[in-house]
Amino acid sequence: MKKLIVSTFSFFCVAFVFGQTDSLVKDTTQYHPKDDFSISGFPVAFYLPETSLSFGAAGILVFNAGKEKAWRKSQISLGSAYTLKKQILFFLPYELYMKQKWKLNGELGYYRYFFNYYGIGINSQRENLETYDANFPRLLATLSYRVKPILLAGVQYRFDYFDIPRKDSLLTANNPVGAKGGGVVSSIGLSTSYDSRDDIFYPRKGVFATLIAENSGNYTGASFDYSLIQFDLSAYHTFKWKHTLATNVYTGLTIGDSPFFTYYYFSSGKKGRGYNDRRFIDKNIGMIQMEYRFGIYKRFRGTVFSSLGSVGNTYGEIFTNRQLWSYGGGLRFQLSKKQMSHLRVDVARGSEGFQFYMTIGEAF
Repeated sequence: MKKLIVSTFSFFCVAFVFGQTDSLVKDTTQYHPKDDFSISGFPVAFYLPETSLSFGAAGILVFNAGKEKAWRKSQISLGSAYTLKKQILFFLPYELYMKQKWKLNGELGYYRYFFNYYGIGINSQRENLETYDANFPRLLATLSYRVKPILLAGVQYRFDYFDIPRKDSLLTANNPVGAKGGGVVSSIGLSTSYDSRDDIFYPRKGVFATLIAENSGNYTGASFDYSLIQFDLSAYHTFKWKHTLATNVYTGLTIGDSPFFTYYYFSSGKKGRGYNDRRFIDKNIGMIQMEYRFGIYKRFRGTVFSSLGSVGNTYGEIFTNRQLWSYGGGLRFQLSKKQMSHLRVDVARGSEGFQFYMTIGEAF
């Protein structure tokens, strides 16, 4: 725990010093009064390996919060869906920018869902697949203060209540922390982010980096005692012919007895596309992803991408364990002329076959 506190404090100090050197960097966000407010709603259909085909509705509200201009426009999304696997999803992600100093972002949600379980670790077997049901509400909130034009620091709170039915299965046999009925996930953390992107929907240049350190224990009302550190960095560079190279580095480590349903995992529609949902889970993760994005015709765009990474019981094992490689390509359609938000369709291939994704928003 002491190492966690020291390393986290050190990063925040480095981040502050780094921010000082960029204090003269201008905010590149462009404001257009006619675009200050927009609201749209539409039926949705999407496909993910973990949900199958899904139907629902979604709405997006984009606005300027408050009487004064914020440095970026706020957005609130509302979505609900029912999947052919009889899952229910209700989610309300939000990202609010207030005046020139404050940002509040997070998610409210409720999920009646089931997750894949193959076992734990890089050597889990595909034929051991089973699923476990989970019903849980979700609250995630991060309040950040704009220390410098592109540097924010803040606090985060996370709450999930997992209700997992007990049954005879591989999960019961392995008996990881949290397998006996679930429990309360309640953590408090520190967050810092560096954000020089030119656009939050479809960046063409800049860097977006976040570091989050969380702690969970009796004092937070949690059922589990553990700590997490996560680092996520995305960089964007656009060439003169308006093609964009996007790179993402993501890593996370766990200290203590975290429940198995909070373990890091390969893969998802955003991290390590090309493997089935939660195909490999463990306490630590590291990966790198790259995308080459290009225009096709008017509001249609395309991409090719690849990812490489691994999971491990200890942090060192993510470098020595077998590496998971995948690659693929996708098509984008810009939903609104005012915002660079896209319908995303991707096909990715890992060592165990193909996966198909259809959703809204970029992977990173």
